[in-house]
Amino acid sequence: MTGPIAALALCRLTFDAAGALLFGASLFLAVLAPATLRGALAPRLGPTLRAAVVLVPVATLLWLPLEAAQIGGAWHSALDLDLLSALLFDTSLGSVWLARAALCGLLAAGFLTTRRPVLAVGRPWAIVATCSGLLLASLALSGHAAADEGARGTVQAGNEALHVLSGGAWLGALAVLPPCLAALREPSLRRQAELALRRFSTAGHGAVALVIATGLANTALVLGRWPTDWSSPYQVLLVAKVALVAVMVGLALSNRYLLMPRLAGGHEAALGSIGRRALAELALGAAALALVAVFGLLDPTG
Repeated sequence: MTGPIAALALCRLTFDAAGALLFGASLFLAVLAPATLRGALAPRLGPTLRAAVVLVPVATLLWLPLEAAQIGGAWHSALDLDLLSALLFDTSLGSVWLARAALCGLLAAGFLTTRRPVLAVGRPWAIVATCSGLLLASLALSGHAAADEGARGTVQAGNEALHVLSGGAWLGALAVLPPCLAALREPSLRRQAELALRRFSTAGHGAVALVIATGLANTALVLGRWPTDWSSPYQVLLVAKVALVAVMVGLALSNRYLLMPRLAGGHEAALGSIGRRALAELALGAAALALVAVFGLLDPTG
């Protein structure tokens, strides 16, 4: 990959990872965590979420000039005002970029409200979840998902939006698991942490099922067949992503059906195992996002 293309892939990875973290974590805090637990978890997640709130606008800002550099085939094209103007005002990419810029402003404003004394109320986190979710869903308006027009294009974009939202909800919520598991050791938070974990388990089943179903649909819509052409870099990376997600699903199922019952039975040692597997899922998810950032720039038929 050339310099501008590699930089664009890194920009996409940053946007995806930070957006997923914000979406899943804020959704967990807004919907799954009871009020007292929410008030305890939010400060512990604060530094990580603040970094994500900064990274999403930075990645958004850099995206357009990096697209210009990719199109121009050289770094200096990133500063070509004529090319930037054409991209911004004459293409769908420019419209998407402007919408993302506006959403970044709303995201920052929404995040600031989470630091007020109303922290125990879920509404500020619902605002953050909505803004970050819309930012993630905007990925369906560009790239391979936006390649077709008409009814097929609408179906493809809708399916892609569901795919990134379900994946983001899963990955981002995983980041909340370690502090939530730690709360089980605090008598004042234990019952609420148990409730949040049960809710996460139920919601997680739905998110994982959506990831798998929409992923299969994406493959059918983009390729029209199974990715078995090993001479195609796109298909090789897609299969690698599928393999990573399969391992993640295996870890999630082992947590839910092997370790969680042990934890409910009073085996405190299971806490550490659940936390380590959640971190492993996060690492695998980050690797999957990195693959998406790369093969999203490749020709599916090449």
